[in-house]
Amino acid sequence: MVDAYSIAYVALAIIGFIVLNQGAKFITDNAVIISKNFGISRFVIGMLVVSTLAAMPEVIVSIIALSEGAEQIALGNGLASNVVTIAFVIGLTAVIVPLKVTREMIMRDAVFLMTVTVVASVLLLDGGLDLLEGVALMILFIPYTMNLLLIKRTSSPKEIEDTIEDAKIQLQLMGNIFGRKIEVRAGIQWLIFGILWTVMGAEFVVRSIMGMTDNFGLDPWLVGITIAALGTTLPDIAASYHAAKRGFGDLAIGEGIGANIVTVLLTLGLMGIIRPMEFDVSKILPLVIVLNLSTALVLVFMTKGMRISQLGGVVLMSTYFGMVLSVVMLSVF
Repeated sequence: MVDAYSIAYVALAIIGFIVLNQGAKFITDNAVIISKNFGISRFVIGMLVVSTLAAMPEVIVSIIALSEGAEQIALGNGLASNVVTIAFVIGLTAVIVPLKVTREMIMRDAVFLMTVTVVASVLLLDGGLDLLEGVALMILFIPYTMNLLLIKRTSSPKEIEDTIEDAKIQLQLMGNIFGRKIEVRAGIQWLIFGILWTVMGAEFVVRSIMGMTDNFGLDPWLVGITIAALGTTLPDIAASYHAAKRGFGDLAIGEGIGANIVTVLLTLGLMGIIRPMEFDVSKILPLVIVLNLSTALVLVFMTKGMRISQLGGVVLMSTYFGMVLSVVMLSVF
């Protein structure tokens, strides 16, 4: 039965996602300004800034959910948001326009994403995520950064400049949610405001989702992989859609893979450090299987013909629906 509380929780969730996404936009707008002054390491910083900003809503929502005791929502969002990114940031964009890739993208991003996905999966399949495992995931940021430094040293100046320009375009598209540009003055005060705004939006989202699971009797795992994962990835989906429309569809690959690397390492790493947990392996198994499958498919499609075709995009999109269906079937049977 739908009562006033249920309606209020749904409304709070909508408000929360709006506030969360707009907070991320405030931060992104400042990052656009910061990106113009990357300095000596602007290539590496630019790649890390784009990846981190793209993953920020997912990270914050999972951490706040964990602090509120909603471990299933936190872990469900942390894992499923990666599948959502592959399905709708990369897959949907490929359906709109086939995506070309480079050998550097494959070696720098796709192979590393596959590696960290397998490592994280192995750590999770023991039924827990503890402090040591969280630290291990965070440490994997070091080889990722070293890989970027290596790419910088081995690439030509033109290739580096092209990559930096791509990073700026990504930041601008990420800041223009749904194509509606809002000019924000740059400054440390706006950066702080954006962070606080994002945290407040995440708090609204988590509390409303927790309320909905109680009022509607929903499975927290199912809520985590649907409402939470889709809502937190919405800015990336919107940015990729507009990138494809403006002829920058290929940027979706770099943004999507980079965001997934940060989400896997930062979200799961911080969760293990802040609040070690135990969980039922049988519940996360569908998520882990689909996450590894979708990541492997991205790598296969990228290496086959150095592009992701429209058919490949459809296949990638289907992985998300397969994941949701498997979770629903497990909850029923």
